[in-house]
Amino acid sequence: MDQQQDKMKNTVDFKVREGAKKASKGLRPLIICAAAVLLVIIVVSSCTFTVGQAEQAVVSQLGVIKQIVLAEDNTFAVDNPDLMNSPGAKLQNISVIYGKGLFFKVPFITDVVKQNSRLFPYVSDSNPVNTAEKKQYYITIYARWQIANPALFSITQQSQSRANDYLDNLVFPSVVQRVNLMTGDDFINNKDVLNSALADAVLELNRSVRDSGIRIADIQIHRTSLPPANVQSTYERMQADRAKVAHQLRSEGQEAYEKAVASSDREASVMVAESVRDAEIIKGQGDAEAMRIYADAYRSNEEFYAFWRSLKALEASIGKNDTLVLDQNHPLWSDLLQWAKE
Repeated sequence: MDQQQDKMKNTVDFKVREGAKKASKGLRPLIICAAAVLLVIIVVSSCTFTVGQAEQAVVSQLGVIKQIVLAEDNTFAVDNPDLMNSPGAKLQNISVIYGKGLFFKVPFITDVVKQNSRLFPYVSDSNPVNTAEKKQYYITIYARWQIANPALFSITQQSQSRANDYLDNLVFPSVVQRVNLMTGDDFINNKDVLNSALADAVLELNRSVRDSGIRIADIQIHRTSLPPANVQSTYERMQADRAKVAHQLRSEGQEAYEKAVASSDREASVMVAESVRDAEIIKGQGDAEAMRIYADAYRSNEEFYAFWRSLKALEASIGKNDTLVLDQNHPLWSDLLQWAKE
């Protein structure tokens, strides 16, 4: 029994070994293909490099810069030929390639250093500055800069933090010099004057930093504040100015109100006078018409008119309990008696 089990065990082990040999023979081509692909990848990666849309590159061979790869819209090398090809320039006889994408290089002896081509922010600390009339303000400066020539930048600055320290020693003093020549009113309220001064500062700074491969895009006053000791007095002066303006506005409003009231009263008086005049004219015309009608009526029967006037006179002269004694020949009585006899 034990011999049969040993025989079966040996038979199973032999079949397992045979299966493992066949599997290893089947995997060998796959391993060779994978190794070949890996070798190709290593060779291709050592012979090529890529530059992204927001990148630029410095290509060196054995520590000597041979090429720089720039964006197509980067004109720094063209605008500053003295930094590239003039006798004694640091980058004399190097080639400039414009564009992005895949590039070839010599493997193992070529080194590629990539730099960011986007704009970097620079923000200064809040520091005091005086205007022409010695008014003091605390300002914070904001600027944007970029690496315009990565080769010069790698030689002079090497890193963004070092470049920020370098700019900090240039940007703030340049802006302060221009603010010192401006009045406080121009500095605070006249944006055209301030922007013109900052534009001049950008031009001057770009002339100073071009040897470092840096280009400053723009500079702005990020924040302006008053010294703590002057805040209360400034608030009080602002309140006094606002009170003066409010008083002037109220005076102008009162003057406009009085003019409007006087004009309205004058117009009302004119309207009333014209209305009274028109009413008197109409009344006179009515009285005249009534007199004409009365006259026409009286002329039609003068005797009756005389009799009617006598009655009106008697009515006006005799009260309720009065007694009037007249002679029968009295004008006020004779007509009535005559009418009664008839």
